[in-house]
This record gives sequence, C-alpha cells and structure tokens, in this order.
Amino acid sequence: GEDLALTNAYDVLIVDWRLPGQDGRTVIQRARDAGRTYPILMLTALSDIDHRVAGLDAGADDYLPKPFKFEELLARLRALLRRPPLSEQTTVLRVGDLQIDTRRRDATVSGTRLDLRPKEYVLLEDLARHAGEVVSRSVIAERVWGQAFYVSDNVIDVTISSLRQRLAEAQKETDSVNKVAILTVRGVGYRLEGAQ
Repeated sequence: GEDLALTNAYDVLIVDWRLPGQDGRTVIQRARDAGRTYPILMLTALSDIDHRVAGLDAGADDYLPKPFKFEELLARLRALLRRPPLSEQTTVLRVGDLQIDTRRRDATVSGTRLDLRPKEYVLLEDLARHAGEVVSRSVIAERVWGQAFYVSDNVIDVTISSLRQRLAEAQKETDSVNKVAILTVRGVGYRLEGAQ
C-alpha cells in the first residue's frame, strides 16, 4: 500500500494510524516528502488531542477517531474533495531571501534549509502568506494551534523568539542581502517583513 501511495495519484488517501510494521504517520510523512499533494484522512482509535495533533503535523489533512459513523466518514471525504488541489494552490512563498515550499513543508534562506519544528514551520508559513500584514495573537493561536487549544501568550512568544533566532542564524551564515524579520506590533501581534 505504501508503494502505491508514493507512486500513484489519488483523489484522496485514507491511512490508519496502526499499520502492520509501522505507523500511519510514517506513510503520510513519506508521501508528503515525495511531493504527493492529494488530501489525506487519518483514521485511528487513538482519539486524544496529542495523537490528533501528531497526525495532523505529520501531514494529514483531517483526522477521524474511531468509532465513527460511516456518514461522517463520507462527509469528511466530500469536504476534502471540495478543496482545491495543492497543485493549484501557491506552493512557493517568497519574502526577502526567505523561500517556503508549502508542498514539501520546507523553508530556506538564500538556499540554506531552516531546521524548524512543526509549529514553527506552520507559524512561519502563515506569516509569509500574510507578509506585510499584522497577524494578531488570537489569529496565530487559532491558525497554528487550533481552536481546541488554549494557547498562552508565552507559548506564542517562545515560538516567535525561536523563529527569529533561526532566521537570524541562517541570514548571518548566508550573508543574506534581502533580510527578513518578524516584527512585534505592540498589543496586537506580529508582522513578517522582507526586503524585496
């Protein structure tokens, strides 16, 4: 099944967390690393928040815990199929010397890859999609951590600080000319700015 998932194009892929010999997250990560952009729905008996987050962070587009009603499975599949294919969506974002390949979930500064944690990547991609705009803390909390979580300002601050450090190190290492920076807009949120 994994070989087929990596070599064929599908309208949607359904992956169970527990597979013989490996877990479904590995299959999903390999599919995404291979550039597969089809929607992926993860099924599992593991329904706690940590497992849901891990499945989505691995690259699944939706997560359905067992047991479930067949009607809900069909509704979720219809919803996934209504989304425009990733191949039709913007796949490369550029802000200054920062480049983000959203299909591969990869960020680089002047060609040097940034080693980002999953939440750091999601936050950086979101800021890049809205470059030059102020993104509020509440919007960041919802887009990056989801509505099911309470996210303290400290968690956001620590993630922003880590991103700033990684960007600064990469820009210094590459002698970046068109620098990018995450600016704080006091009392509101953050803005990603880059020289063009």
